[in-house]
Amino acid sequence: MRIYRFRVLIDHPSEAFRDIEIGSEQNFLDLHKAIKEAFGFIGQEMASFYVSDQGWGKGPEIPLADLGFGQDGEEAPALMEQVLISDHIRSTEQRFIYAYDFLHMWMFMVELIHAGDPARGVEYPRVVMSMKEAPDEHSKEDDLSAGIASEDPYALESEEHHYDGDDDEHQEHDAEEGEDHNEFGHGSINDLGEEYH
Repeated sequence: MRIYRFRVLIDHPSEAFRDIEIGSEQNFLDLHKAIKEAFGFIGQEMASFYVSDQGWGKGPEIPLADLGFGQDGEEAPALMEQVLISDHIRSTEQRFIYAYDFLHMWMFMVELIHAGDPARGVEYPRVVMSMKEAPDEHSKEDDLSAGIASEDPYALESEEHHYDGDDDEHQEHDAEEGEDHNEFGHGSINDLGEEYH
């Protein structure tokens, strides 16, 4: 059995990366678990590897689970647990793309940087280098919810509207000034921030 060392770089401003060694006869499910553990991701989200090239293009997919179909209507591909690492080593600089969590799309660039013999008494896969702090797995959820209002601006039960004799005068004045207010005192929908950034 040969040992492959992959440099796994997360596509994130942190530029965190981990060097992971794994055996040629181990499978992509083992590598999937090793990457998640190395970056501190503990969720059970969908994931896929893609055989890549020097330009980081997406080639054949190696999915975690059977979705019942392949890319472009092709036959469903073999799963991670069915594909050995050695099955897709075509170059001394072989590359893969690893996608984790299809909602938040964590992307990792996986590049072969060394191949050698196994060390005696060592269990693989293992992390042999760790550089920079990885982002929190749920940090993209914070990004998605950043523009969403914490309260419903149209919730009437939280509103108290008191009528007095001056209300009609104020409403006429607002109309004359062209202010964009509805009957509950809120601005128009155009005043709301974007839901996603």
